[in-house]
Amino acid sequence: MIVLNYIIAVQPPIVLMHGFMTDKSDLNDLSAYLSEMIPDLYVLNCEVGNGYNDSIFMNIYSSVAELTKCIVNDPHLKSGFIALGYSQGGYLMRGYLQTKTPDMPRVLRFISLSAPLAGYFCGVSNLCWNYPVFPDFINNLIGDLEYTDFVQNLLTGASYWNDPYKHNAYLAYKTHLCYLNNEVEFNSNYKSNFLEPDLYVLFGSPNDNIIVPWQSAWFGFFNSDDKTVQKMEEREVYIQDTFGLKTVNEEGKVVRIDSGLGHFKYVHNEEFIKEQLAPWVKMNV
Repeated sequence: MIVLNYIIAVQPPIVLMHGFMTDKSDLNDLSAYLSEMIPDLYVLNCEVGNGYNDSIFMNIYSSVAELTKCIVNDPHLKSGFIALGYSQGGYLMRGYLQTKTPDMPRVLRFISLSAPLAGYFCGVSNLCWNYPVFPDFINNLIGDLEYTDFVQNLLTGASYWNDPYKHNAYLAYKTHLCYLNNEVEFNSNYKSNFLEPDLYVLFGSPNDNIIVPWQSAWFGFFNSDDKTVQKMEEREVYIQDTFGLKTVNEEGKVVRIDSGLGHFKYVHNEEFIKEQLAPWVKMNV
């Protein structure tokens, strides 16, 4: 059962955050289709740095800071907003949500489209996606130096790289994901902030072919290797409720939806956006 904490009298604004190797223009179709379905919707489409290049090579802390600046500088958001992140943008939205201070706009609802919320790992049993900017030597470099300052500062995605074969190294380095999960240093604000949204609407799909494992979009992840995947409820961070995931799920605030889509379809597929996504964005109920 879904539990709503409060009634929304006016449609809240929505903040969009683009994904890896894209800029905010990639979300123009998404913005337009949502605006067609919800005419009174205010849409803020945020950019990280210069967009494309910085979505790949900007340090994750700077990326979250860029998103935060986009949000706090818009007066339309002072009463709160719906967070909608696509792919890496969903992870950045999680970063904003958990690390924000009380004076910053609150997240009324969290919606993610195939986001690596529990991390990302590929290259052993599961092939990595094949983009020209990431030839084999870079994938090999990540595997050798993944938990070093060099790689963590070189690639935005390295900060949520979650190697199941090197879990101790992942914890020892204290990646950005470790902090959000409260796995290495407990921060009560990160947990209390996570309890803030009325719903977590998580879209994912076994047809994704980019996010590995695709269940990361639903807070699932590999166990001790990259062959077996634990569901959200089976993971230690859930069982221990380190950052509030168990709490919000038991309150009926986590909705996992199999979109059936490939990774790049989410932000351009008119039927999906209007029929599956828009009903979750409309909050003036």
